[in-house]
Amino acid sequence: MARLLTGDVSLTTMNAKKGFEAFYSCSGQMSMTGFHCHDFYEFYLHVRGGQYYGLDSGLYLLEPFQMFVIPPFSMHGISSTQAVGGYERAYLNVTPETLKTLSCGVIDLDQFFRSYTAQGKYIFQLTQETARRCVRWIEELQHRETEGDPLQDFEDYTLLMNLLSTICQTMRDSQTVSAGVISNSIIQELLTYINGSYTQPLKIESLAKHFGISVSYLSHEFIKFTNRSVYDYILYRRIMLARQMMPSDMSLNTIAYQCGFNDYSNFLRMFNKLVGMSPSRYRKNLREFQQDKPMERQRQG
Repeated sequence: MARLLTGDVSLTTMNAKKGFEAFYSCSGQMSMTGFHCHDFYEFYLHVRGGQYYGLDSGLYLLEPFQMFVIPPFSMHGISSTQAVGGYERAYLNVTPETLKTLSCGVIDLDQFFRSYTAQGKYIFQLTQETARRCVRWIEELQHRETEGDPLQDFEDYTLLMNLLSTICQTMRDSQTVSAGVISNSIIQELLTYINGSYTQPLKIESLAKHFGISVSYLSHEFIKFTNRSVYDYILYRRIMLARQMMPSDMSLNTIAYQCGFNDYSNFLRMFNKLVGMSPSRYRKNLREFQQDKPMERQRQG
């Protein structure tokens, strides 16, 4: 089976044979990870204890029992400006290919989720009862064996369908959650600006001048909220855009240029660093993976 790195998570890490990964945790302290993206859906359920959640250009005040529907290649991450205790959350990662398999020819789940997120509808409020039911399903999926017989795989898909059906009903029947007010609105403005122009030449000095703040303040506040430097964030976004463009027939040189790299050797070096393989190798693996249908991978497992 081809191994595909997906930013901070690889398909082999998230059990590519089944095309999903479930995780639940209740920890004494929240740990931040740098804002990141990947090529699968993430359904993030905040139970309690978090402070902010960043999604593309928005920073959202977290409330108990919120569900975030994060489509492929959307930048996201936990953010906190203070020590937070009693952090409880769960998430489900699912590939678009697995969603198509679970659609059973009745509903296009991939298109269903894309239709909501394309309108900026990412966050939905669950009742405590529904949230706890979702957590139980996620915990059960998390602790099941990854290498099972066909009956066990079928039971996994049954749990997945119950969970996804509940998420779909919640999205259809509840109101979306608007961005909360954070203490530093300049970061939201900065994220919006960078996300709209990261393929263009950007320097931290020009950004600071544009927003009327000092370079040191901009750098400090950006790292505090995103756990990435401005330079690292811009490079990461460019490389993730390049990964998103890999299924096209464009040449690698053209992709590099459209993602903001004027020097192909720099693009090659950064792609290797962040993805773990060359762009040509990644494209080859991607095409091999896409030709291998999820159900065929399951039977081979």
